[in-house]
Amino acid sequence: MRDLNYMWKRLEGTEEEKAYLDKRFNEMSVKEQYVLEGAIQIIGIYTAADMINLTEQLSSFDFYYKATDEKSLGEYVVKHKEDASDEILPFINTEKLGTEYHDDFEGAFTNKGYTIERKTVKQIYDGSNLDKLTRDNWTIKIKVGSNKYPEGLWINIPDYGSFTLEPDELDIALDVLGLEKWDEGNLLDAKCIFPNITELKNQYDSIEELIESGNNLGYACDEQDQGKDFYMEHLESAMEIEGCSRLDFALDISQNLDCYDFVPKGANFEKYGRIMAEKHGIVKPDSILGENFDYVKYAMAVIEKEELEPCKHGFIKRNEEKFYYEFSKEPDSMEIFM
Repeated sequence: MRDLNYMWKRLEGTEEEKAYLDKRFNEMSVKEQYVLEGAIQIIGIYTAADMINLTEQLSSFDFYYKATDEKSLGEYVVKHKEDASDEILPFINTEKLGTEYHDDFEGAFTNKGYTIERKTVKQIYDGSNLDKLTRDNWTIKIKVGSNKYPEGLWINIPDYGSFTLEPDELDIALDVLGLEKWDEGNLLDAKCIFPNITELKNQYDSIEELIESGNNLGYACDEQDQGKDFYMEHLESAMEIEGCSRLDFALDISQNLDCYDFVPKGANFEKYGRIMAEKHGIVKPDSILGENFDYVKYAMAVIEKEELEPCKHGFIKRNEEKFYYEFSKEPDSMEIFM
């Protein structure tokens, strides 16, 4: 990390770009650091803008932890990619396999592992959209300290190691911190991508519980209800009218979005108006009246009639569907927004 800090600070860029990178590197997870060390060997970095663009897309790279040469790369492929048993490993020419794998994928070796560009890095940062950048792919991030690293290391969540059976954020961080399990560490800080989730560090009794909830919310945000349009806007709007500041409640809201009627600002109001007009039997789309009907105006009238409240991302209200509490505690009485 020391070499990376030295590198980016020497890059030419604006004061705003340097400030962005300073914050980005200060909160970069240990896995991201290792990925970046390899990625800069694959992608040319000449300016601060180049570095910003790359750090926004670190999830475009695969990282094979501790695969530091052809032999260890071959061992990694046998174990994690081919799911071979330990009995087979002694009979595999792992150095030859690793060499062939490296020739095929043209990744980069570092003293921490092997990095492969899986998705083409695009030009996302255009010099004027710093405020639109996400700082890559995470839902919550935690900073955990240990005797080995009392100052702590950042870890991005969700973690997909339990699905891929490869070392991901959590396994890598545990190893680097010198911990066997999370209750041996100290939670120093915690942040959520949603700014309404505050004081996250104090919301759970253990790091394990915080990780579990962070993973579950992260999986939901990544899936977005199987790619449903405006999922994130719907979720953020539901949290907004509920005054949600807890991660466990946010997780329950993500599982109960059918309890909230929502029309996003980005929706096609004419299309929405057509759907509502047909649903209410007001006009037939193919009729003369339908061809001269103001569907946008009708859409706004429906929003007003249904008493949807304006919110940051559109219009929303709580409906009468039952809200199921699985992760948070149900309040004694719940205010229904009508």
